[in-house]
Amino acid sequence: LGGMGKTQIALKFSEDISSQYRYIFWVDATNEDTISASLKGMSSFPEAKKADVDGTPKAVLYWIASLSKE
Repeated sequence: LGGMGKTQIALKFSEDISSQYRYIFWVDATNEDTISASLKGMSSFPEAKKADVDGTPKAVLYWIASLSKE
């Protein structure tokens, strides 16, 4: 489905709703390796470091889940 405008739709949607959410995360979901790499990369965000999130995808997912409780 390349060239159908999926990325542009996602960008427009995130722009339109950005005021309703504190965080918007982008994850490269091309395959399991890129998902894992994207999640590991999020552990270097200042907020994640402040929360002592280690570099594992599972820890990052738990951290993201905890954000809704703030």
